[in-house]
Amino acid sequence: MYSFSPPELASLCCAFLWAFSGMILRSQSHQVTPAAMNVIRCGVAGALFWCIVPFHPAPISDLVLVPWRDWALLVASFTIGIAVGDTLYMISIKEIGISRTMALTGVFPLTTIAWETLLLGNPLQTMLLLGSLLVVGGVYFLSLRNEKNDPQDSAHLRRGILVALFAAVLWGLSATLLKPATANMDIVHANATRMPLIALIVYLARVRPSSKETLRGVSLKSFAVVGFAGALGMGLSAYLFIYAIGEIGVAKVVTLSSISPLFGMAMAVVFLKEKVTWQVMVGVGLCLAGVWTVI
Repeated sequence: MYSFSPPELASLCCAFLWAFSGMILRSQSHQVTPAAMNVIRCGVAGALFWCIVPFHPAPISDLVLVPWRDWALLVASFTIGIAVGDTLYMISIKEIGISRTMALTGVFPLTTIAWETLLLGNPLQTMLLLGSLLVVGGVYFLSLRNEKNDPQDSAHLRRGILVALFAAVLWGLSATLLKPATANMDIVHANATRMPLIALIVYLARVRPSSKETLRGVSLKSFAVVGFAGALGMGLSAYLFIYAIGEIGVAKVVTLSSISPLFGMAMAVVFLKEKVTWQVMVGVGLCLAGVWTVI
């Protein structure tokens, strides 16, 4: 009987925590706006990382030695991937639910490989084409709607799919920029720095200027629930992800953690009572197959 190693278990825990966090955010999507959600969860995750910093082996003073180029890449990475990408992810969750959103955004390993080919000069993988074709098939099935749906539901479906795919593209670019950005930086310190900055950027750029995006109307209960999702999805899971990559490498970690959409679909059915049609199940399967084909 096969037994999972601690890093492999950490990778699977990441997949579960990402799905669980997404389910929590979905439950609050009608009480808290996407940008406000991003501010809350990034702020809480940042506080969690700063609690870890005093116990981390690498001294915080090492940040002084980080070149300005790396800081610029880090800021670009988190602005693209989290400030914008994660906000789009939460918009998609609100529009089309957990099952579809997690399957569509879960193809970001493919977009990462594509960006690495374009920006870092990595050789083009022939399997990327096959994986991309499988993903296109998955997107087709996920875009199919029930004949009983009205035109307004169809508009929400199209918008949610486009937003989710754009989030996956941005996550791929963010991951590509993050690699050179953290070459001279400890990951725990990087997260402790970037999470509060993301919260500040989203607040100043999106929440404060908007009459619709506000933190004032958020109840204490919703704040606590979204904050808890941030602690799990961007705090604990990020730490486990970093640990697993250090032990068994990126390829295996991404492969194991890419089953997150399956967890998400199961949770959506059991806890949120989302209707999962055969088209959604086929779409999720094709998207996962596309990712596994490449990685």
